[in-house]
Amino acid sequence: MSDDLAGKVAVVTGAGRGVGRAYAHALAERGVRVVVNDLNDGADASPADHVVSEIEERGGYGVANCDDISDYEGAGRMVSAALQAFGRLDIVVANAGIIRPALLRNSSPEDWNATFAVHATGTFNCIRQSAQHLIDGGGGTIITTGDVTTDLLFPMNGAYRAAKAAVAVTTLYAADELRDYNINVNSVMPGATATRMVQTYMNSLGARADAFTSDVVRRRDKIAQEADPAAPETVPPLGIFLCTSQARWITGKLFQVNAGQIRYVTSTTQARFVRADDGLWTADALAEQIPRLIADPDRAKV
Repeated sequence: MSDDLAGKVAVVTGAGRGVGRAYAHALAERGVRVVVNDLNDGADASPADHVVSEIEERGGYGVANCDDISDYEGAGRMVSAALQAFGRLDIVVANAGIIRPALLRNSSPEDWNATFAVHATGTFNCIRQSAQHLIDGGGGTIITTGDVTTDLLFPMNGAYRAAKAAVAVTTLYAADELRDYNINVNSVMPGATATRMVQTYMNSLGARADAFTSDVVRRRDKIAQEADPAAPETVPPLGIFLCTSQARWITGKLFQVNAGQIRYVTSTTQARFVRADDGLWTADALAEQIPRLIADPDRAKV
């Protein structure tokens, strides 16, 4: 990989722990000056302050920022922190996230709204507040942390997965709108990683956790899904590559990272269809055709 990242400036949200912290360290090790963003948890030194101290101990450069990116003005202050400290902005890693496990029928509106505020709205806020600065600087990179819809449903995780799907769509639109300005926008979507958020989710499953993990491994065996969460440090290498000039042409792409495996996920929907002969369906015709339409094609061949 080329060394053209040295001297660049990045903001990384949710960087006080987990995958965000791993991004901050990986960027700093490549000579990038990093704004480490995370909320203050009430301690004397925030998680962001701790990560900045770690970066500086290793000879890197960083500043802490504790603004809430789910607030539009807060995201603006984070971007301003980069400009004030380092004079420019080149990379945005919109990584911050929360999880509020619950069945949809039991989930509170407050938890639903908070989940979307951090993931979906927070990602928009980061893109909106940074885009013009990236354009003015001649280009740059935006990395989001999204997810795609699949038939593998995670119990009590509807709000989180729905918000992450919104991030994926936002990524595609931002990439299309910004490609002419030398800005690439991609989503790097971690699989299960050894983070506090994943542990919170697994704890919420209680006695069902082992059965759920076994089911995931069984249904994903064709793509070598790991049973144990991967280290957070396995996620940033792809994101770092996407920040380099040699990868600037790659934009509007969705990647899933499961330990050492990277999956490229297309956004194209493969659809089957049926058509009424005269353009007008009857109830009897629908009763015959819809079960065929939604049937498992492999099962239908038997």
